[in-house]
Amino acid sequence: MSRSNGGETIRKTPWRYMLSGMTRNKVLASIGLLLVMTSTLLTVFPSVFIGRAVTEILQTGALTALFMSYVWLIVVFALIYMGLYFVGGYVWATLTLRWERDARQDFFEALQVNSMTFHDEFDSKRLLSVAMQDIFFVRFSLNPAIRNIATGLGSFFLTAFLLIQVDFLPGVSTMFTITLGGYTLPVYGFTLIMLIGAPIYLAFSYRYANAIEPVRRRRSENLEELTSVTTGVFQGIEVVRAFDAEDIEVKKFHDVSKMQEELNAKEGKLSAFYLPALILAGMTTVAFAYAGYAVIAGVLDVGQMVTILGLLTSLQGLNFQFPAMLLMLRGGYVNARRIVDLLNWQDPMSEPEEEVTDVEWTGDIVFDNVSFRYGRVENSRPHYAIRDLSITIPGGSRVALIGGPGAGKSTLLKLLLRLYDPTEGEIRVGDVNIRNVCTKGVRDVVGLVEQDIFLFRMTVRENIAFGRSDATDEEIVEAAKRAQADEFIVRLPEGYDTMIGERGMTLSGGQRQRLAIARAIVQDPKILLLDDSVSAVDAQTEYLMRKALDEVMRGRTSITVTQRLRTLIESDMVIILDKGRLVASGTHEELLRDSEHYRRVFERLPGAQALLAVSSPRGGAP
Repeated sequence: MSRSNGGETIRKTPWRYMLSGMTRNKVLASIGLLLVMTSTLLTVFPSVFIGRAVTEILQTGALTALFMSYVWLIVVFALIYMGLYFVGGYVWATLTLRWERDARQDFFEALQVNSMTFHDEFDSKRLLSVAMQDIFFVRFSLNPAIRNIATGLGSFFLTAFLLIQVDFLPGVSTMFTITLGGYTLPVYGFTLIMLIGAPIYLAFSYRYANAIEPVRRRRSENLEELTSVTTGVFQGIEVVRAFDAEDIEVKKFHDVSKMQEELNAKEGKLSAFYLPALILAGMTTVAFAYAGYAVIAGVLDVGQMVTILGLLTSLQGLNFQFPAMLLMLRGGYVNARRIVDLLNWQDPMSEPEEEVTDVEWTGDIVFDNVSFRYGRVENSRPHYAIRDLSITIPGGSRVALIGGPGAGKSTLLKLLLRLYDPTEGEIRVGDVNIRNVCTKGVRDVVGLVEQDIFLFRMTVRENIAFGRSDATDEEIVEAAKRAQADEFIVRLPEGYDTMIGERGMTLSGGQRQRLAIARAIVQDPKILLLDDSVSAVDAQTEYLMRKALDEVMRGRTSITVTQRLRTLIESDMVIILDKGRLVASGTHEELLRDSEHYRRVFERLPGAQALLAVSSPRGGAP
């Protein structure tokens, strides 16, 4: 399943998605279907041989050689059936398990390709539920549901065909006749029973399947909520314990779990009161009564009636499985539709048709009337995170980005990293619109040290080399030293091979930030983005990290979101944002002199008053 560019769908319908495993493995699917159909065909032979054996023993009154041959044929065909059924089940299981494996892999790969707009629209609980539960339910609808439904329908129509053949035996067709227009017409009883009963049976089966669909949909949605509650507790266990809120979370889980129980019970009731089963039971009763009347009339022998009884009894056995299998199939369709809705999601951000690779990444960065709002344009609110931003950042300069909450600072960094594309306007680097550069090409040369550091459950070495799988041990250690991380790494139990806990919870905030900076250093980006990357370190560590960052920033463009005095003062350019709009830009001295907004912000920063007093003894502006 290859992911598309520009919004091309992966699977058009849930049915195509469900059957994709068969189209991928045509040979294996053909073998499986052949074995299922052959084993279905073999189910009728024991009933036929039993009927003939009964006829033989009633006619001869002894265990003749012919009678024993029928007995052995019953045994042989039963063994062949069991063998074919086992092999067919194994082939079918192999086919569907391969589908499940590929479906999860394809779904995961599709999520990696989608832009951040997708992840803004769909929360993690739904994605986790789909990846684990929905795909499993779809596989369950393929095996055993489709396999058993195919077996059941095959047996049904084969039994109907054999019963219809009985109508054409001498004397059976003439048991009942009707006269129309002077013509006497035979009544084919078994044929009439099947022609009337089969459509009614299938119609009610289809109606039952439609009734189960909304129940399964609600069950899947409630399972999302159950997943959300569970993962929320696991991720926020410290907060739960800190506020002594265990009882609240237990009650929340109980309520959602109770709803899941009720929905499961509703599915069970629909299966228990399966009306098509009564219809098939009625058809069986009428057919058996008709066969008994034919025996009494002398046109059928007891052996033939036993054959008919065996066929009908076998059909009744399959009928007990049919509602459960139909439920699985229809439920699997609902789950498949949820998956396909995600896979067919139209991404507003697409890769360029003609990719530009020759980009001067050390050149100027130009924001040309850029506006951006999160979510799809047609669905999003009119609130803009960035509005009408036009500014030029000289190549190789150190830029400080400052502003209050919601000013658009982090959004600007995300646009440069091409996690999103501008809603309006364009961003150019070295006179090239970055929309014309593939996302991988941008992220190979633009590095980010995020504010909310995320470390993976892997070794320290693997976390540092996350952006460059080909990084050598020497490069990893050198990056850690430059980020002032080597000192604490070597004190860990296994040094660089120490496994980091989930989300880096086994490390302090400062240690996580230093590893994130080391990760950016290894990447060796042309443009470095730092989202308040030294907010969780003490003054001494900050001083050491600043020395490292000074070296890393040399010769490349760097943009730092900050509230630190030293960063503002030492930057070549300071950009002030407020509610998504550009307020002012320039050097620290220029803004302190010319921008009242910047001066107010600057004066609120820790240590600003002392610095102003030193630079201007009378307390005025320098």
